[in-house]
Amino acid sequence: MNIRIQPHAQIAEMMGRLPCFKGVATTSLNRLARETRQVALHRREILFTKGDAADFLYVLISGQIKLFLLLSSGTDKTLDLVGPGQPVCVAPIWQGEPYPMGARADADSHLIALDREAVLDEARQDTALVGHLLTTTSRQIFSLIRDMENCAQRSSLQRVSCFLLQQRPDPEMRAYDILLPTSKRDIATRLSLAQETLSRVFQQLGQEGAIEVKGRFIRVLDSHKLVAFNLANCAPQQ
Repeated sequence: MNIRIQPHAQIAEMMGRLPCFKGVATTSLNRLARETRQVALHRREILFTKGDAADFLYVLISGQIKLFLLLSSGTDKTLDLVGPGQPVCVAPIWQGEPYPMGARADADSHLIALDREAVLDEARQDTALVGHLLTTTSRQIFSLIRDMENCAQRSSLQRVSCFLLQQRPDPEMRAYDILLPTSKRDIATRLSLAQETLSRVFQQLGQEGAIEVKGRFIRVLDSHKLVAFNLANCAPQQ
């Protein structure tokens, strides 16, 4: 992990361009920037591990961060993918508890690290900052709930169909394109499937005329078929 300290005026200006700081007072950004540093990670480099103290609020500037749990088998389960402009794992900042999961760069990534105490001090004074952080926390919680619901008591076909439907840009669209945000292995662990099972379901959906798969690019040909598969009384969970 490469940590750099830049003039706080430059950091404050960069923060002001991020969606998660929209509407936050310039004076608040300037105070936060004084306690902020930049972090650079290479692909697959660890940002933090489960149990580390949550002393910083990380916000991703570029790249992608994967939130994961390390399983007893030695593999990891993908919980969420954080994209540019988004904070990483906000809840522990409020609670003052250790990180409940690990975070790793899925690509070369740049972040800013805001001191936790400085964030809490500003949050007591700036409602816009509080609103953005609560919105991010809620989004991450609902994302986890959707994944849990998708995996609970569902067949592999239903899980994959549901995942593909969640990527639909508009509920009315019958055909649309998807670029998977991470590897098929990570998608499989997020859905609690073996990678071979995911590949087999993709093949089945292709044979049914629902999708076409080329690497990480998926073209949904008929979302109505995905809806039917998702709602059908499929075989027991695999």
